[in-house]
Amino acid sequence: MSTTSPKAVNSAPRDMAPDMNDRELMLRRMSDLAVLPAGKFAPLERSLIDMVVASASSRLDVKARRRLAERVSQLPEGPAELLLALARDDIEVAGPVLRNNMALQTNDLVQIVRDFPGEHQMAISERKALPAAVVDALVECADTEAICRILTNSQAEISHRTFEILVRRSASESPFQPLLLARSELNMRLAQMMFWWVSPEARREILIRFSVERRVLHAALDGLLEVSVLAEQTDDAMKAVLSLVKPPIVATRQQIARLIDQATRHERDAFIAEIAFTGRVRPETAFRIFNDLGGEPMAVFGKAVGMGRNEFSDLMTAVIGFRGVEQADKNWLDRLVTTFDIISNDRADLVLHCWDWILSTEAQVPDSA
Repeated sequence: MSTTSPKAVNSAPRDMAPDMNDRELMLRRMSDLAVLPAGKFAPLERSLIDMVVASASSRLDVKARRRLAERVSQLPEGPAELLLALARDDIEVAGPVLRNNMALQTNDLVQIVRDFPGEHQMAISERKALPAAVVDALVECADTEAICRILTNSQAEISHRTFEILVRRSASESPFQPLLLARSELNMRLAQMMFWWVSPEARREILIRFSVERRVLHAALDGLLEVSVLAEQTDDAMKAVLSLVKPPIVATRQQIARLIDQATRHERDAFIAEIAFTGRVRPETAFRIFNDLGGEPMAVFGKAVGMGRNEFSDLMTAVIGFRGVEQADKNWLDRLVTTFDIISNDRADLVLHCWDWILSTEAQVPDSA
């Protein structure tokens, strides 16, 4: 009759099913192998380790997965499957990988943006380098705070189409506005589009930074823009484009006096029509200039048609009547006169016709906030 020692009896269950501590020890040892330098293993052997650890990592507790993610996030060539598994984990685990690891593939990042709203998107927006495809996905899916982080990142690649989308969205999402103004992607057309819904301070910045004296252009094109054949054969869209490079035409004193008189009499329709005629812009542009509550567009118009400082002040004192106020606020009027003073006749003419060109190419531009 055989006998079994107590030691054998006690060890049998342990041989068949290792306890939790042994399993965690084994997983952590495998995790240590996964983060060793690539040259320590043959490529297929490393791939096998990656596959096993990626599949088994979910069995680790959150603290262990977090420590693993922090180690992996610093690897220039991390194990691909493990990286992706950690990046798609809870944000406490995924955060370090999403923010710091440069080995994550662009397509994987885009998919995570689409699959994990909120904190995962925010973590991705904090990456140092953001490819255009990832930025496109974030702009489409992420919230305002995440997009603001993108705009503050000089290494974020923003495509022209996406940047224009953000400019248009800034009409209703004001936190974008100062960040867009600081980006190198902002050009004259988009800046002048933004002009209508930004603050008075931002408007003055746009007028200074995104206008230019055109003396060299005028000299190079002298005589060509007034050729009768060109004028006859040019459609309205082309005329709007060519107005960007034509020299300004100063209004006569009679035209300026008529504008002030129409404003004083509150002859709204006649006044808007006179703005269009004197400024050589479309009626829609003239209406937008008149209807803007800030008044800066009237300052640009006044300077573009060659008004003097006193004439402009008289005009705006009359215009205030259209707003249902008996007397113009002095601070408001002083601010508009300052805007009038900071821009030259040629720059103002360019801005005026840039607005007209933008409006001529669009069915609708967002109203000013």
